[in-house]
Amino acid sequence: MRSHPFVKRTLPCLAVVLAVTVHSMPAHAGFFDKMVAAATQILNSSKSQTMKTATYDGAPQVATQTQGTPKVEFSVEADFINNIVKSTQSTNAYVSNALRKTSRAVAEKVDFVNTETHTEIIPEYTEKGLTFRLRYDEMAVKSPALLVKDLALITMLTSTSSFGSHSPAFSGSLDNKIHAEVESPHAVAELLTNVREGSPTAKARWNALQIDLLQNVELKPFFVQEMKLNSNIIEEIRTELKDHSEKLDAEAAQFARKQQKALDKWKSETGSLDKLEAMQEKLDDLILKNDRKGVRQLLEAYLPWAVMEPVEANTWKIWLEAIENPNHEKSTVAFRGLKYDTDKIQRRQTSQGEIFGFMSTVLTKNQGSYTRRLRSLSTNREKNGDIGFANHGSQVRSVKITDQMTAHAKDPKASSFISFTYDPAIAFRFMGQNVTKEVKGEKVSVPYGGILVVKMDSRRMIPNIPSMYSTEIELLAPLIVFPDEVVTYKEGSFNKDYTYEMFVKDVSDKTKINFSSWAAAKDTNDEGLKERYNREGHEFFKQMTEVNLKAMSCSKVF
Repeated sequence: MRSHPFVKRTLPCLAVVLAVTVHSMPAHAGFFDKMVAAATQILNSSKSQTMKTATYDGAPQVATQTQGTPKVEFSVEADFINNIVKSTQSTNAYVSNALRKTSRAVAEKVDFVNTETHTEIIPEYTEKGLTFRLRYDEMAVKSPALLVKDLALITMLTSTSSFGSHSPAFSGSLDNKIHAEVESPHAVAELLTNVREGSPTAKARWNALQIDLLQNVELKPFFVQEMKLNSNIIEEIRTELKDHSEKLDAEAAQFARKQQKALDKWKSETGSLDKLEAMQEKLDDLILKNDRKGVRQLLEAYLPWAVMEPVEANTWKIWLEAIENPNHEKSTVAFRGLKYDTDKIQRRQTSQGEIFGFMSTVLTKNQGSYTRRLRSLSTNREKNGDIGFANHGSQVRSVKITDQMTAHAKDPKASSFISFTYDPAIAFRFMGQNVTKEVKGEKVSVPYGGILVVKMDSRRMIPNIPSMYSTEIELLAPLIVFPDEVVTYKEGSFNKDYTYEMFVKDVSDKTKINFSSWAAAKDTNDEGLKERYNREGHEFFKQMTEVNLKAMSCSKVF
């Protein structure tokens, strides 16, 4: 990655520090250890012959050979694992609509899973949506108590707040405050990716979240009986997770202090930010010059790489690359209605006419030069990036990009994003209309807003699929719009000389996309915009979660 020297020193170190800081949980005779020991004994002593018989709900069953007619017995894999997974794929049982496809689950048996429970949940993205893949091994099958936790979690992550009516194995509901934290399955996918990358804060948060998620859940009596489990097995699992909390929380707090100390030391010793703020050209000047390299260098210097979570850092790396080197072959056309009490325009007269630049409210609503306002990026991510912070009594935030996107959908004030839409009618509804002011004793009509149309690299125009507001089609651009990304800006109210319909036709002619009926509109690749919204949203989240920070070299900065 071509970047500012600070990023070259700090961003790679994040992954290295994570790798050397996180330790595996201590070996002790806890609940999961006892279940593994029991399963090991079964695997070592099992000599019975089995054969496959007729299917049950489409899945193979196991029958024990006896005299006469074979007796069909309960199958852990067919009746428990596959039955639950199949239920997550039912569109009648789970949240589903054309724009935000629900998450679903699949199961995969492998030779060995190196976890306490011999199971793991892996989030996977395709252009069709989000899948939680449950991986398990034979040890888990022989001791089905090991499967209960992750199957219960998958049931909740792919369901609405109440799942007792459609889950074949579990009953219960989500507490309202916890439901808000997992309302978007994409937030959980990001958290699990950070856990996979070794983040101590993510590991502590995931442990705490599991404890709360399992609080109001029960395994149905039929499965307790067939698998010969204790009726209070869920509470036994929660107790085991609670036993890990103190150590995980301590590791997370220690790691956060260490990283913040390193970041503060770098700032004080180098004085880098003060030097950047003393430069004559500020951030807004660079934007209006279309100085993409200069803007990237500023952002790299101010972003708090040392304290970022892996997915967060990887996402900003994608955005910074798109800022400096935009892909004009893969771009998105979108609309925004501006109102001048919330939107501030950067503008400049040139020999070619007036040009415009735009910034998100985290920059326009603060004080000082626009370069100095970049300091707000550190505090803003903490304020908007951890929806569940207050739920678990933690002292450490687990910041996620998905939470920042959800927070923007609920309240865009002080957001790092600028929202857009495919639909010009929505933009028109949000634009500020002309106001009447008195100038030198005369009443005049003054613009108080307008409609902005942009064409941007699709990596910087993200469908806000985490928000889960099914009636909204919101696209988010991080921080900045450059003048060369502006297709047109229509300032002021429409009138009989230039109507809204004329404006939409002009934009459609320029972009070769018919926005007069956006729901039926197709882009230049003959793809419907609704379909593109869903596809590109999941494609971007796939890029976000493909973290590869460990491949970079690390300096001795820490």
